[in-house]
Amino acid sequence: MRHTNRATVDLDALGHLFTHRVAKVSELIHLGLSGRVLLDRCRPGGPWQLLLPGVLLLDRTPPTRWQLAQAALRHAGPGALLTGLDAVLLHGLHVLPAIGPVHVLATRRAPPVDRVRVTRARALPALVLRKGFPTAPLPRAVADAVRFLPGHEAVRALLAEAVRAGVAVAELRAGLRRGCEGARRVLAELDRGGPGAPGRRPPRRVEPPAPVRRLLDRSGVPPPRWGVPLRSAEGRALGSADAWWDEFGVAWQFRTPPSGSRALAATGVVVVQTSARELRHAPEAVGAHLLRALAAARARPRPAVAAGEGVRTGRLDLTEV
Repeated sequence: MRHTNRATVDLDALGHLFTHRVAKVSELIHLGLSGRVLLDRCRPGGPWQLLLPGVLLLDRTPPTRWQLAQAALRHAGPGALLTGLDAVLLHGLHVLPAIGPVHVLATRRAPPVDRVRVTRARALPALVLRKGFPTAPLPRAVADAVRFLPGHEAVRALLAEAVRAGVAVAELRAGLRRGCEGARRVLAELDRGGPGAPGRRPPRRVEPPAPVRRLLDRSGVPPPRWGVPLRSAEGRALGSADAWWDEFGVAWQFRTPPSGSRALAATGVVVVQTSARELRHAPEAVGAHLLRALAAARARPRPAVAAGEGVRTGRLDLTEV
């Protein structure tokens, strides 16, 4: 009986041996686990789950964006690099959320899967380590992201943010592939001193409260506007969002009582309600919920809701968090 209990404790502790609790099946088998044990622990309701073919999450909670990124790297094989929006976010550009497939550069072919986009490259760019992740350099990450962005405004926002961050227009232009004519036009405007060009100072941003900032940083959720009053197209007050993603029409309420979300939800706004307890004790689950809400909102037309000025400020009373 003691031997059985010890095995259970050892299995439960395995997650601490792997970065982001993500492990390959082959690694676990090498440690002595049988295929039957792995299947049993990945059953519905079990303590582990299958993230990608041959890659497990040694946890039962919904995967965070960073756990998916780690799984994508393991799936793509040794030497793989993150690129696209995930790498852009890790480089510190938060203008767009990292949603959709995780984009990875690799030197070998990998089986196609829904949540990962693997681009095979004969030679990989120089590795840049960001928060423990091997990433492509920022110019390459931006160029790869632009290829898959939906809509001209998203392309413009990302390229302008990259230029403000110090990336040369020539570097971005060199990284673009054929067919990215819209991106090339944006770069031409930036080169002529248009919006986002060097020398134009971006709006001042004040950091959000510490518990929320940590949650956003860890989960890959883009920065919102804070304390935004919302109105209908006719001007009727709908209440406010503690945090608001205007492009997606998503409101996050962590101070507003649930009754304050009814008018917003009736307009089609995606409302995420989070309690102070959830922020304290389950921040990763909250971050995953926000990412799912942003992805769902992106798939439907933005509701006709007008956002007030709002402020990018951290001066919210979060003493209850």
